[in-house]
Amino acid sequence: MIDFNKLSRPKTNAAPTDPVEIFAKTPNLSNAPNDLWKGQAEALQRWHRDRAKEDNAVLLNTGAGKSIVGVLIAQSLVNEQIGPIVFACSTIDLVEQTARECDRLGIPYTTRAHGSFSDDRFETGRAFCITTYQALFTANSTFSKEKSPAGVIFDDAHVAERMIRDAFTLSISKEAFPQLYADIIAMVRPEFDRLNKGPHLTTVLEQHGSQAVTMCPPATAFRCRDQIMEAIKRVKDWNRTDLLFPTLRLSDNFGNCAILVSSTGIEITPPFIPTGVYGFLGQGVRRVYLSATLEFETDFVRGFGRRITNQIAPDNDAGNGERLILLSSLFKDKPDKKEVAAEVLKKNKLLVSVPSYPKAQAWKHVGSPPAKGNFSAELQAFRQATSGAFILVSRIDGIDLPQDTCRVMLIDGAPSGTSLIDQYLFQHLSLSNLFSTKMAGRITQLLGRINRGRSDYGAFLINGGDLNVWLKTERNVALLPPLIRKQVILGQTVQDGLESSKPHDIASLISQVISRDAGWLAFYRDTVDGLEVSEDALRKVKEREAQLAASAVAECQFMTKMWQGDIEGARKALLDVLDDTATADPKLAGWYSVWLGATYENAADYETANAHYKKARSRLSAWLNVPFRNDADVKAEADGAKTALQKVLLATNHHGPQAIGDLVWKLKSKAKTLLDKSTSSTAKEEAVRQYGELLGFDASRPDNEYGKGPDVIWTEPDTVGCVAFELKTEKNDPAEYNKHEVGQSMNHVQWLKDNEGDKAWEGVLIVGPPGVCKSEASPSDDIFLVETTALAARMTEFAAKIDDTRGRTVMERWTILNEIGTLSEWQPAGWFRSLAKTPLKSLKK
Repeated sequence: MIDFNKLSRPKTNAAPTDPVEIFAKTPNLSNAPNDLWKGQAEALQRWHRDRAKEDNAVLLNTGAGKSIVGVLIAQSLVNEQIGPIVFACSTIDLVEQTARECDRLGIPYTTRAHGSFSDDRFETGRAFCITTYQALFTANSTFSKEKSPAGVIFDDAHVAERMIRDAFTLSISKEAFPQLYADIIAMVRPEFDRLNKGPHLTTVLEQHGSQAVTMCPPATAFRCRDQIMEAIKRVKDWNRTDLLFPTLRLSDNFGNCAILVSSTGIEITPPFIPTGVYGFLGQGVRRVYLSATLEFETDFVRGFGRRITNQIAPDNDAGNGERLILLSSLFKDKPDKKEVAAEVLKKNKLLVSVPSYPKAQAWKHVGSPPAKGNFSAELQAFRQATSGAFILVSRIDGIDLPQDTCRVMLIDGAPSGTSLIDQYLFQHLSLSNLFSTKMAGRITQLLGRINRGRSDYGAFLINGGDLNVWLKTERNVALLPPLIRKQVILGQTVQDGLESSKPHDIASLISQVISRDAGWLAFYRDTVDGLEVSEDALRKVKEREAQLAASAVAECQFMTKMWQGDIEGARKALLDVLDDTATADPKLAGWYSVWLGATYENAADYETANAHYKKARSRLSAWLNVPFRNDADVKAEADGAKTALQKVLLATNHHGPQAIGDLVWKLKSKAKTLLDKSTSSTAKEEAVRQYGELLGFDASRPDNEYGKGPDVIWTEPDTVGCVAFELKTEKNDPAEYNKHEVGQSMNHVQWLKDNEGDKAWEGVLIVGPPGVCKSEASPSDDIFLVETTALAARMTEFAAKIDDTRGRTVMERWTILNEIGTLSEWQPAGWFRSLAKTPLKSLKK
């Protein structure tokens, strides 16, 4: 037989760089695609036009053929001869799947998935290399020096952040490395003891089998960095274990990391990902990001540290499959999920998705999740089977079950992150906005496991209180791709029409969908396009995510500069976005303050560190494991301060008239923001929240953080005092307050009672222009209208009282500030009572 690869080609025929032409010249193999789909062809043409740009994102729905597009782009870059080209996949299974796609097209490739190259074509520049994110991002990566990529195609870029984070995470299992685990616990315990948090650490370590996790005080890793390295080296053959590559990546920067602790393991990882250290994410490299969805880019930016300068989103409906999405919490009869599954399995195959192996135990009567080594084989067996169930654990991508291979999926619980830092930020610090885009992406991916193309269809049962609440919150649904948003709303409409929701009834409904019932098809066709979340929810989400994407760039810059030893540059990166971040997401700004404080604590500037830590506690949690008192706080307590306002005023006074002046300036600036017509409603909400924070109150924005509740609440930490604000400052003057707005405020009152029941809520203050209450609205007695100017005037009045003390003697100033701090009129309940003068019902026309 002749080896055609060794035969010479005419030198005059240069290899084409147009990817559409490359496709046209692929050999006519038996299973090759006959033609490119419209969306694929448009994506390739637009990329070819912009190929010289360093960053291009190709956005195609799941099932729309992204892999072919990526392979043709990779071959085009190889033909251009710009240097080594890498195609990065999220799993080894997807490496093999992409290789099969190349075989179908007759395009040469090299793979690296098991520690070595499959051939020398990548190294000799004759082919691109298909590999994993892990191989590309790992320490001592083979893709360095002469093999440094000149171009990278990142497949499934929307889920890359998790895999890139893994490259910077040292995970120490108590079971696998018991002595190392014990050594590090012994190192960090004194750090907890210094803050009187020793009992807290003990409690976490004793909660076996739970999801309890805590973070060590932020400067712990800096103080213990040498000890950590020595402890790792004491592990026998540590450089032959899973400790090796993370240790190589982190060893010079342990001091810039967070340490997370649970009863079963320890994680050492930076608070943000320093992706700026990778050359292939810098200048002079061509990058193409293949993604099924990038409705909002925040999570993407956290992974790659870059904004998407060119998005290529062809107009196509491939992948826009039909879905019936059912929420278990909306079933009137509250059926048992196992009984529902049993009924469904009588006629249909079933894919069950669970977030963890303990959660999978609830489904052992249906099946057991496959062992890692058998996963692909068992999944293929399920594809070919005509009945049965498959249990999918903590996996949201890389699983394709199109068409009749499976049409029904039961999702039992939110697809949560498994890392300790994810658990800590989400479950313990409640950074819900930080994870909202993550959750939207994860849900989108899960829905794409059995719904792979335009002609595909399926039914989804959503179980788990966390996921049901998430999908019933409009602000969250607004983060999903447009079609899925509509399908979520449509499913709720269907459930409203169900007279009975016994297991048999639910299975029958699903059978109607799967059997292509004419009534269902007509209802879906006539209904789905007319559904959408409110314009207000979409607007708020777009505003927030636009800012958080810019904040995510700053996170990467901060961590990269810390990695490079540029401490001042790192601080500047976060400080430049801190105020804008606080407007979009105060809790995330609190997380930034934790790590800004750590940079100052590590430099022994304890006064500045404590100022940042204090702000972090006010925005996140009073139980945060950070130093909590500076000299001024100690002095205020020694002076007998009891209320939060007293403590703030006396601690500020400790620093003298200049500090008092700074506080007054900040208070007045918040009042001015409230009156500024050019300022967004979100910024005004944050100004009111920050004003309460400046007074020492626990101040938060429930609607921003949870999608429910008033815009702003202030509470006194040690009493039942409180006040709630709902801002309608964007309304015209005079304003009309309608039925929806009144009902919203009445819901806020109930939400406060349900979620903040330890406080004495007397009602809600609607802040807005003067006006009338529409006749069809029926406000309760605890809804009041406060004119925007009236709230701003009272804010200014308080600032003036503080300003008046600056010309007094030291003793006079202390006496006046101490008295103001105790006056009931300036406590949260006092603010409410002084402002609640006009019941909204008195303004009905």
